[in-house]
Amino acid sequence: MVSTSLRPNLVKRVQRLPKPTNVAGALQPLFEAISNSIHSTQAKFGDSAPRRGKIVVTVSTNRKKEDVWATVEDNGEGLNKSNWEAFTTTDTDNKIQTGGKGVGRLLWLDCFEEIEIVSVFRSGLARKKRSFRFVLALEDQIRGEKTSSVSPKTDTYFWVKFGGLKDNGYLSKFPGRESFVFQHLTSHFLPTFIGGRCPAIAVHVGDETRNYPEDIDKIVSRKSPEIPVKTAEYGTLTLTLMECEKVASADMKGSHFIHFIAHDRTVKSQCIDGKLGLKYFGEKQDRVFHALITGEYLNENVNQERTAFLFEDVVIERIINDVCTEYINKFLAEPLAELSGKQKEIIEDITESYPSVAFGDTEELQAKLPSGELNDDAIYGHLSRERFRRDQRQAEKIRSVLTRLKQTGADIRAFSDVLKEAGKAIEDAEKRSLAEYVVRRKVVLDFIEILLEKVRDDTRDSSYQREDILHSFICPLRINTLANGSTKVEAASSHDLWILDERLTFARYFSSDVEFSILSAAVQSEERPDVLIFDYVHGLRQTEEPSKVLLVEFKRPGRTSYGDDENPQLQVERYIRRLQSGILVDVKGRPIKLDSSTVFYCFIVADIMGKLNEWTYSWQRTADNRGRIYRPNSGFLGSIELVGWDALIEDARARNQAFFDYAGISGRSLFSPTGP
Repeated sequence: MVSTSLRPNLVKRVQRLPKPTNVAGALQPLFEAISNSIHSTQAKFGDSAPRRGKIVVTVSTNRKKEDVWATVEDNGEGLNKSNWEAFTTTDTDNKIQTGGKGVGRLLWLDCFEEIEIVSVFRSGLARKKRSFRFVLALEDQIRGEKTSSVSPKTDTYFWVKFGGLKDNGYLSKFPGRESFVFQHLTSHFLPTFIGGRCPAIAVHVGDETRNYPEDIDKIVSRKSPEIPVKTAEYGTLTLTLMECEKVASADMKGSHFIHFIAHDRTVKSQCIDGKLGLKYFGEKQDRVFHALITGEYLNENVNQERTAFLFEDVVIERIINDVCTEYINKFLAEPLAELSGKQKEIIEDITESYPSVAFGDTEELQAKLPSGELNDDAIYGHLSRERFRRDQRQAEKIRSVLTRLKQTGADIRAFSDVLKEAGKAIEDAEKRSLAEYVVRRKVVLDFIEILLEKVRDDTRDSSYQREDILHSFICPLRINTLANGSTKVEAASSHDLWILDERLTFARYFSSDVEFSILSAAVQSEERPDVLIFDYVHGLRQTEEPSKVLLVEFKRPGRTSYGDDENPQLQVERYIRRLQSGILVDVKGRPIKLDSSTVFYCFIVADIMGKLNEWTYSWQRTADNRGRIYRPNSGFLGSIELVGWDALIEDARARNQAFFDYAGISGRSLFSPTGP
C-alpha cells in the first residue's frame, strides 16, 4: 500500500498572508525581528536581561522608498539547536508561551526581496557560526548556508539584514519619514518598554538615535501599579495608567490613548480624546494620558500576524467603557474635575435657553453625558434624547394605568400614587416647555428695546436699516413670486405681535392698505423702504371667518412730523371703508368680503408727540393714562387704540412677568445680547 503526503507550498502560503493597509502593518515584519531579539535575550539572561541584554536596530528609509534596508542585531541565544529547528519549521509552537505564532519569518519573506542572516550560537561547549540567505521559493529557502567553528570565547548573537521592499502593499505603506518609524515602534513596544524586563534597545534611523526603555522613562511622569480587573465577559484584564509628556503623542493622531496588548505587542491603539474631552492637562498643559490593557482574552483573540483582534471593534469600546473608564476617571481626577466645571457651565447655559431639556438639576443632567463632552450641540443632543426616553417611559406608564382602570372591577384607589406621579410628570414637562417659550419672549423684548433706542438716536437716512430690523421682529415681511411673474408681500407665518396684544399671537396677515405691487417694489428697493414699512396698515385675522379683523399700523419711533393727510384715525377709517366695499383682494388674490357685523380692532403704535398728540387729544385715555382709545359711534364696529412704543414694551414685560416667575427662569439666554 502506497502512502502519499500533501506537499506544502510555501510561496502560495506567503502570498495569501494579509497585506498591510497602514504604516503599522508595513512595519510588522521588522517588529517581528525585534520581538524575536527581545525574547532571545530574555531567554539567555533571564532576570538580568534589562542589564545585560543588548539589541541594535538600524533603519534606512527615504521619501522615495529607494534602497530601503534595516538590520536587527542582538546578543541573545542565537540559532542554537532548538531555535534552528523552529526557524526551519513553519507554524512552529516553539515560542507559544510568549505569543509566538510561527509566522514572523513568513512576514519577512512577504515584505523583503533580500534577507541575510548571521548567527553565533552555543553547540555543547563549543561556539559555531551560521550564515545564509533566506528566500521565498518552493524549495531550498535556506541558501548559501555556511557553518564554521569560532572561538569558545565568542559571544552568541543573531544578526539579520532586510533589503528591497516588495511592491505588494509593503512598498507603498512602509514609512518614508524617520519620525514615523519611532512613532510606531514606541507605540508597538510600549508595554515591553515599561514592563521592567526589557533589554537595552538602541534604534538608529537616519541621523537620529533613541535608546529604549531609557527614553520612555524620561517622558513618563506618573504611572500606576498594574491594576487587575476581574470581568465576567473578558476574564481578568490588567490596566496600567500613565501620565506622560506630550511628546509621547507628538507623532500620533491624537493626544490620549489606550493600547490593547496581546503577547507583549500593541495590536490596537485607541484614541480616547473625545471621551476625555482634554487636549493636554497638567500645570503647564503639557501632559497626555496613555494606558495599557492586557489579558488572556486579548492573547487568545488576536490574529496570527498580531496585527488585529478577531473580535469586532465594538468590543474595544465596551472594554473602554465598562472596564477602563472608572479607573481612568480616578487617575485623572484633577484635570477631569476642571473639565467637569466647564461642562457644567455649558449645561447651565443650554438649560437657560432650552428649559425643556432640564429634566433634573445640573448634576443629574451631567451624569447622563460623556465625561469629556464640551460640544454644546452634542450636549443638547444627549439631553434631548434623554428627555425623549423619559417622556416615553412616562407615557407608557400612563397608558398602562389607563388601560387597567378601564377593566371591570379596577380599584381606583390602588392607582392613586401612580396617577399622582404621572400628573406631576406632565406638569413638570409643561412647565419646562412654557419656560422655553418664555425665554424667547424675554429675548425679543430685550432686542426691541435696544433697537428702539438705536432708531431714535439715529435720524440719518441710513437708519432705515435698523428700522427694518425692528419691524421684522414684530411683523416680518416676505416677498412671494406669483405664477404670472408678479410679486406680493406678506408677513411671515411667525411673528411677535403678542407684544401688542395677546389676541394677535395667532393672527395671520391677509391684507394691506398699500397695493402689494408697490410694497414689493419698496421692500426690494434700497431707497427708503422705512416709509412703507412703518406707515401702512397691516390687516390680520385669526380665522378665515370675517367676524373679527385686526388692523395694526406702526409709526417710526421718534417721529414728530406728519403731513395734514397722515391723520392715523382717518387713515384707518379710510382703509376700513375699502375693506367693507369688497374691492380689495387678500394675499391669496381672493376678494375680501366683510359683512356689517365684522368687528375691527385697530392698533396704532407710535411715540405720542407732535401732530399725533394733537389729533388724538380728545380720545379716551387708557386705564394707565399712557395710551388713547377711539370708539366710533357709527361707521364700523370696534375701536382704534394708540399705544406708545415705551408703553408697548413695558406692558409686554409686565404681562409676561407672571410667565417668568412661574417658569422660575432668569431670562438669561444664549440669544440675549447681555447673556453669556
